[in-house]
Amino acid sequence: MADLPKLTESDVQRWIAEPSFGRGYTYYRNGHILNPRLQGEVIKGRCLGSQPRPYELSIRLGADGIVGGVCSCPVGGGGRCKHAAALLLTWVHEPEAFAEVEALDATLERRSKGELIALVRRMVERYPDLEMLVELPTAGSQAQVNVEAMRKQANAAFYGPGYDDWGAASGIAQALSSLANLGDDYLAQQGWRNAAAVYQPVIEAVLEHYDHVEDEGELAGVVNDCVAGLGQCLQAAVDPAFRETLLRALFGVYRWDVDFGGIDMGYEAPDFILDEATAEEKDQVAQWVREAMPVGDSWSSNYHRQVYGGFLIALEADHLDDESYLRLCRETSRWSDLVDRLLALGRVDEAVEVAQQVSDYELLSLADLFVAHDRGDLARQVVGERARTSADSRLLGWLKEDARKHGDAAAALGYAETLFWLRPSAPAYVEVRDLAQPLGRWGALRASILARLRDESQYALLTGIHVADDEIDLALASLAEVRSARWAWHSAGLSIQVAQAAEKTRPRESIRLYVEQAQQLIDARGRGNYQTAAGYLARVRALFAGLDEAETWREFIARLRERERRLPALQDELNKAGL
Repeated sequence: MADLPKLTESDVQRWIAEPSFGRGYTYYRNGHILNPRLQGEVIKGRCLGSQPRPYELSIRLGADGIVGGVCSCPVGGGGRCKHAAALLLTWVHEPEAFAEVEALDATLERRSKGELIALVRRMVERYPDLEMLVELPTAGSQAQVNVEAMRKQANAAFYGPGYDDWGAASGIAQALSSLANLGDDYLAQQGWRNAAAVYQPVIEAVLEHYDHVEDEGELAGVVNDCVAGLGQCLQAAVDPAFRETLLRALFGVYRWDVDFGGIDMGYEAPDFILDEATAEEKDQVAQWVREAMPVGDSWSSNYHRQVYGGFLIALEADHLDDESYLRLCRETSRWSDLVDRLLALGRVDEAVEVAQQVSDYELLSLADLFVAHDRGDLARQVVGERARTSADSRLLGWLKEDARKHGDAAAALGYAETLFWLRPSAPAYVEVRDLAQPLGRWGALRASILARLRDESQYALLTGIHVADDEIDLALASLAEVRSARWAWHSAGLSIQVAQAAEKTRPRESIRLYVEQAQQLIDARGRGNYQTAAGYLARVRALFAGLDEAETWREFIARLRERERRLPALQDELNKAGL
């Protein structure tokens, strides 16, 4: 067997974090690893999982331990999934189970031509889709790739049974990656046209079928790899017609991603165009962008115009004068770019007019631009005017933070108090308190806040406020009001908050609250509820220990276990928690 590093469970756990490690350990113990084998420095195997077809695994080891790996499962990138954990744990505990096999290339080189033909026939008989691969030239061949054959091969990855099921994207991505690897081989031998003839159909197949597959990044990764390959082809290409083909392919991916909503599909495509296209080519791409630009005033149309507008500005940056730039920004609703340039040109009145017309959300980013251009006074004026008529509390939030930054504590307090009453919460209360105390205004302000909340029977909020002020007795009293009201069912989280706050000064009250919440979870049934209840009971044990009442705890947990003896899942969670 090859001289490979000795791994321990700790090595595997460092490589594969929880919860994947724990789940992988269960897979290992239950014998889910099939056909483990060692090929040089790579351990391979198949792992039974949630899909009918086992997942394929390979993990490379090196002098310093685990180097990396792949798994055909949806989250198998880098070899850090539960299936990889199961394979690595098998290697740790049962290295003798791994059959040492020769590298594939060496095995094939020893076969005669007749043997290879017979082997290929058997493979095609078992996997008929492989027959299409025979039609494709190898990377070392000078023959031109048949684009139509490649397109059929790429589309075939989506035509198998269950291709639109959850988890199918991983197998589809594997099949497409095998094709893309052929493009990489051509790329390595400077076969630019053949490489592009491989990459383009793969990209087109993914974009055509993407709506029907639950992708978690695998298919997008294939497209991104192909786009990177097309970018290298563009860097090397000289023939104008071939370059236009590449530019159209890259722009096609970019346009698809914009129209889809922006998921970073082929995210490098615009950068390749901007970096590698000539001035004339950029003008051509700019024309394509204008043709793609939507009309209308819907949210979607505005969004697409803004995105396309940014690309258009970048494409035409070398020959846009100020007026052309400003006009393009207005046409594509690029308000931040527009205001930034107007302020840089000293056309302040026009910048203010734009800010007054945009939405509340857009105004927030424009306000920061005014500040960056030393026009904070205008930002405060425009945002302040809008805040008086807008229901968007973020405008008040901006004014509050601006006042705080400029040392205007009184103004910041005023905005904070207004925000508190718009959306009352304990954190908002704390902010008001922290701003009012240095001004000597907290005593009277606090009294008025608490009085109003009591008049409005906002006992849940009062409970959180008393916890924030470390007033445990008052928190317990207001919690009792909450639990006696018609919304008492909503008090579980609040009860735990008070229990945590009461641990040091009112441990018995803390115990009472923890026990009540634990029992409610147990009565609700369910493994997750039992696990949470066990966590609360662990706090109860610690509190009894702090009271030097270990025997009281033992009697309590014994009674609970006996009372709930017909709940094996609960008993299991109690055991796991050491209770």
